[in-house]
Amino acid sequence: MSILVEDCPRCGTQKIAFDVRGANCCGFIEAFNGGKIPEYEVYCVCRECHQTTIYICDSKDRGRDLSKIDWNMAFFQLTDMADIKRTVTPADLDVGEPPEFLPQNINDAFEEGAKCLAIGCFNAAGTMFRLCLDYATKDLLPDSSEEPNQKIRRSLGLRMKWLFDNNRLPEALRDLAECVKDDGNDGAHEGVLDKITAEDLEEFTYLLLERLYTEPQRLAEAKARREERKRSRP
Repeated sequence: MSILVEDCPRCGTQKIAFDVRGANCCGFIEAFNGGKIPEYEVYCVCRECHQTTIYICDSKDRGRDLSKIDWNMAFFQLTDMADIKRTVTPADLDVGEPPEFLPQNINDAFEEGAKCLAIGCFNAAGTMFRLCLDYATKDLLPDSSEEPNQKIRRSLGLRMKWLFDNNRLPEALRDLAECVKDDGNDGAHEGVLDKITAEDLEEFTYLLLERLYTEPQRLAEAKARREERKRSRP
């Protein structure tokens, strides 16, 4: 059986042997000459903890298909046949993309929330989506010398209700905002958010951010293109 000697990301043992159990072509990357290089996911089992790690690899011999090798009958190391690039991690999961044209801090918080949701960390996901809403809705409040009072300003749930009531948020989104309650009542602070609630929070956050940032920017760009076309007319 072919082996690979690497540090185990599962148990932390350094320079441990892995048994190579199989390889699967998972896609292609563009080469400098315009060709396509196959990428492989290689299934390996640590001899210390007996847990699985999947490595992303390229074949050293471009003409050799790693998925066709009988790894159980191979008597060479994986590194003799392949270049190890990295391990598969939760970052490889399919996660929701944020809307376009967000401020960087909101974009980063949404991406972190989406990654947490993808791996089942629902409370962490809810916290990050609430952070997105917190950033976005604070910018909609009037000067601190005006209403609302400090209690409403500090509470995301109360603040959003005030913004809806004063036509500073789209009324069409009010029903979806039920996933954001008054402080402490939505589960995010209590650590009891479930998958459905976290997904509801992600959906509402996406729609609200799209209304506040994406749609205005798209309209501005469309207006700029129209003005450019007018100027280019004979």
